[in-house]
Amino acid sequence: MKKNFLTIIILALGILNMILTAVIVFAVVPTTMRTNNLISKVASTIDLELESPDEKDAEQVDIADIEVYQIPEDLTINLKQDPGDTKSHYALVSVSLSINTKSEDYKSLQPTIATNQSSITEIINDEFSKYTVSTVNDNKEKIKTEILKKIQEHFKSDFIISISVGKLVVE
Repeated sequence: MKKNFLTIIILALGILNMILTAVIVFAVVPTTMRTNNLISKVASTIDLELESPDEKDAEQVDIADIEVYQIPEDLTINLKQDPGDTKSHYALVSVSLSINTKSEDYKSLQPTIATNQSSITEIINDEFSKYTVSTVNDNKEKIKTEILKKIQEHFKSDFIISISVGKLVVE
């Protein structure tokens, strides 16, 4: 009698297991797939990146196609004063521009960089002077991004692909 009772319990558990598996396959999996599709649609609607930001490497320029233009002199920039601070603060900055030699505008605009050096210097001065001595180091990447954007707007081209701040001394 014990064998029959154990056999019935095992059979009942086996049937219960199959029923729960069927519930998962037919109820939970399709719902999960629909939820995943919904999340993908919402993310694409609000333009979120679904892939890693490191996958932008396809857009990057090959290192052999980059020319570096060094601004000849270091720039001494007057920084914005902190509230309550009466002392003047300065930043000594060495800047270089990375230029894409494969850009369509390279041949026509590259010679104009030297003649537009005062405008480039003014853009750099304007951006750095928006920050105080205590915030300039924390916002270095933001400053570089803004400088790049303004220089690209100035030349009306994206042949300058990055800005490098080689030396930044703040006093």
